[in-house]
Amino acid sequence: MLFELLTAKYPGMRRWLTQRLCALSMALGLLLFCMRLLWLSPASYHDWVALFAPWWWRLLTLWFFICMLLHAWLGVRDVLRDYVPHLGVRSVLQRLVDIAVWGNAFAVLWILFGMKI
Repeated sequence: MLFELLTAKYPGMRRWLTQRLCALSMALGLLLFCMRLLWLSPASYHDWVALFAPWWWRLLTLWFFICMLLHAWLGVRDVLRDYVPHLGVRSVLQRLVDIAVWGNAFAVLWILFGMKI
């Protein structure tokens, strides 16, 4: 039954499930971040840099932001589809949202992997 709902016959169900899995992943990531923050308790800039120094932590942070951007993109897409009836205006707004999401994704990549630690 679940696999039938995830087929091309019901495209909205895949987007709904993707958004919920992203939210769950972000909640777990936030919980892990809070635990790590309490454990290491950074007090200075160098402590914060050391907090994000391990490659595995940067990958988890990247995963968090990918999920957040995907979650936001799907949510804004649905809101635009529901409340902007004019196809031309909706298309322009969706392109602006796409540019903002990709810009944020590249900024996160640059911050996490481009900085010198």
